[in-house]
This record gives sequence, C-alpha cells and structure tokens, in this order.
Amino acid sequence: MESTLEIVKPQAGTPEHPLDKLRRPGEREFHNCLPHAGLWQKICIWVLFTIGIEAVLYYADWWFTPAHRRNLAFFIFLSFAVFYQVFRSVINWFYFLFIKGTPFIEAPAGKTADVFTTAMPGEPYEMFEKTLTAIAAIRYPHESYLLDGGNDPKLKELCARLDVNHLDCSKVKGAKAGKVNYALSRSIGEFVLVIDPDHIAEPDFLDRVLGQFQDPEVGFVQVVQAYYNQDESFVARAGAEQTYGFYGPTMMGMNGLETPVVIGANCTFRREALKSINGHAVDLAEDLLTAMRLHAKGWKSVYIPERLSFGLNPADLHSYFKQQLKWSTGMFTVFFRDYFRHFKDLRFNQKLHYFFAGTYYFEGLASAITCILPVLFLFFGLWAVEMDFREFLIHVTPYALVTFSMGWFIQRWYRHPSEKGFLWRGMFLKKGTWPIYLLSFLYFVTGTKVPYFPTPKTAEKGVFTNLVLPHLAVIVLSIAAIIYCLLTSVRFVTGTKLMIFFALSNIVLMAPTVIIAHASLFRRKKAGAL
Repeated sequence: MESTLEIVKPQAGTPEHPLDKLRRPGEREFHNCLPHAGLWQKICIWVLFTIGIEAVLYYADWWFTPAHRRNLAFFIFLSFAVFYQVFRSVINWFYFLFIKGTPFIEAPAGKTADVFTTAMPGEPYEMFEKTLTAIAAIRYPHESYLLDGGNDPKLKELCARLDVNHLDCSKVKGAKAGKVNYALSRSIGEFVLVIDPDHIAEPDFLDRVLGQFQDPEVGFVQVVQAYYNQDESFVARAGAEQTYGFYGPTMMGMNGLETPVVIGANCTFRREALKSINGHAVDLAEDLLTAMRLHAKGWKSVYIPERLSFGLNPADLHSYFKQQLKWSTGMFTVFFRDYFRHFKDLRFNQKLHYFFAGTYYFEGLASAITCILPVLFLFFGLWAVEMDFREFLIHVTPYALVTFSMGWFIQRWYRHPSEKGFLWRGMFLKKGTWPIYLLSFLYFVTGTKVPYFPTPKTAEKGVFTNLVLPHLAVIVLSIAAIIYCLLTSVRFVTGTKLMIFFALSNIVLMAPTVIIAHASLFRRKKAGAL
C-alpha cells in the first residue's frame, strides 16, 4: 500500500521556496509509488525473465555454431562486443526480479542532523541562492553548512543572511570528499546529508529519510536524483532519460537485494558509519567507493524511491562528456583496485552488484569493436563470422522482443509519469559516448591521471566538432566500406549482408551525436517544470 504524504502549503508571509515554480503538476501527489511489486507484477517479471533467458540461449546457441567462425581472433572480439550488450540486458532483468520500495517511517524527534553542500570558484552565485535557501528551509531541525572551496565573500554574506554555517575550505585537499571530511571534523550531527550545490532540496527531505535509521545497522539512505533543467537542451533531456530506469526499477531492485549504493548528489549518512571507514572516500568515483567500504564494514543501505531534490544535468556535449569521463575512469579504478581488496568482506549480493557496476563502462570497448570489424570485413575481407543475415534476424528477434517488452513493463516503476515512453534520446546519447568510455579504459590501463572536476553548471555554446571526430570517422569509413563492397562484389556472399547491416547500424547510432555537436541545441530556456 502507498504511504501518505502531507502537502504543506506556505502560509501568508512565508518566503517562496525555490521549488515552488519548478515542480510539475501533481509532483507532490506522486511523491511515493508502490513500495513493492504486487504478486501479478512479480509473476509477469519472472515470466519475461524466463522467456528472456531462453531467447538468449537460443540466440547464443546459433551464434556460436562452429560453422559460423572464420577468423578465430576476430570472432572472439565480435562475440564479446555483441554479447556484452546481451549481458547488460540480463543484469537489468535480474535486478527487476527483486524490485522493492521502502515504506515511509516517520522521522523520530530529537535527532541531530547536518546538511553539507560544497562550493567551488566560478560556480554561479544564483545557484547557491536557490540551494542554500532550500537547505535552510528543510523543516527537520538541522545545522546547514556551506563548504566553500574559494572562501567567497559574497557566499559568506549569503550564508550569514540565511543562517548557514560557512566553512573556509580553500586550503582543503581532496576535492568534494576532502571538504566533506573537513566538515565532519567541525560538526556533531548524528546524521549527515551531503547534497550537491546545484540541487534544490524539498522541505521535508529529512522527514522522509531519517526514519530509516531506526535500524541501527543502516549506514546510509539514498534517494532519487532528479533534474529541473531537463528541457533545456537535447543533451540535458537525453542525460535525464538515461537515469529514469536506474533510479526507478533498477535501484529498487538493488533495494530488494540490499545493495543500494551512494549517489553523491543527495545521500544521507550515519556519522558513525562514515567514521568507521575513516570518512568519505576521496576518489573520482568517491560515491561508489564510499558505498563499497561501508558495505564491506557490514553497514546496511536503504533506497527511498522519492524525488526529494532536483538538480542540474549537463546541458551540452562537452560538459556531459567531461562528467562521463570522470565517472567511467573512476569506476575502472575502483573495480580493478578496490573490488578485489574488499571482496572477502562483501556479502554475496554485494559481490555480484559491484562486479556488475564495475564492468558497466566496458561499453566503450564493445562499441569500438562493433564499429571497426564491419569496416575491416567490407574493405579487406577479414571475416569474423560467416552468417546468413536472414537466420541472424530469426535468432535475434526473440531476444529483442523480450528486451522491448521488459523495458515497457518496468516503466510502471519510473518515478514520474513524464518519464515514461520511448526514451530514444538517452539511447542515442549513450551509444554516442563510446569514445569517452574507451578513453577512460585506456587512461586506466596506462595510469593516466584524470583530475577531479565538478560538473559544469551552465551550458557551453558552440560547435564541438573535435568531440565527435571518432563518430565522423566511423560514419565516413562505414559508408565508404559499404559502397566499396557493393561496387566490387569481392565478398558479397553469406555474411556480407550481416556486416552491411552492422555498418548501417553504426551510421544510424553515431549520426545523432554528430548532429548534437553542430546544432544550436544549447539555447537557454526559461526554467520550466521538473
């Protein structure tokens, strides 16, 4: 059953909350969804999962038929690339089996809480006006802190006006996590909410979260990360679309498996838990590493599928790619450096989850292979496989149908009705980010350091041709390879149609990113609905 939510209307003379003009109609009424999947919903997911596994086996049994192999090395590479995508689908299906919400527990009175947000030089002052006003307006008694990396006089004045504690962090090392650890040493709250400076918190944030800490083993509570600028540009919308499934059914599945992770923008910690791991982890993927260390120490985590704060998504391709480079490089580092170090201390479900998370960004390597091999085949006859195209379609179609059906069915757990539909923008942007994911893997392998940089808070305008040179190369080479093959007919035999299909698919998947880089899609829009 659904938990109820009191809608508190501001009284006359009450200052306007920064979210009052930004919430979508019905936002607060939709605040909390079904805490659990019902019996029939579970049955449907299990049926789809079972059919999906059978479809994958049907596809794999045909693909790995010995007669299909030509060049063994190329066959291994292509098989990895193709079935990596299948593997990621199966992982998502697996999470959906365990979808579980979190019933509301009233926050106990008399607890002490601190709310931290950070500031870096160059970030817009207007953003802090909204963020700090919202933090100060959180109803549960708390202490508010701005961890200022620039010791900005204007921000000090703003903090004084809003009764927010200002901490000079200009000499503190360790980026955001270093500032958090510094603030921990200068505050005493039993619970600590760390919120990004671009996020605007709901007044009842702590009221909705603190009740979960009645279980003394709960170390942190994570909520949905939502955005109020997703209509600003194609990139902002596409980036938001990529999060709908994650913060809905996927994280709810992690909740059922007791493996929710820290998402740095709006996570609430038990101070004792952070103290047990010597503070917040300092790393590119600081949130994931902090979660891993807390889980390895035996702390539990809880996910509340509620939109309790709203932030800014990267609104241009350059900012988005910078964010993804930081995340993916950090994930590779945490996986290869820390996962096996903590492996013995993690529970079985957690071992699985951190393996799934740590291998996510191999997407770049898989996509690079699927871009290169068709070109090599069509130009030089270097065949990885020799497969009939019609037979390929027959064997891949059941898997594709299950993927579509599962994707449609689980949208009932998306966090707002506006998130439902065919999320094509997010799909194309994800496919177009493969060079960044590949670069992050190469950075990890070569030991190249990627500095920690905050995600830009304002959109950059201009043409970003340099960012899409790999995409242009794939498009041009694929078109040339197809034309060459059709004109020469050197190898127009069984398998050629399949490689032409792969090459055409690459052209279609890469083209939107090239268009985004050159179109005027970054024009500022007036702040709209969430």
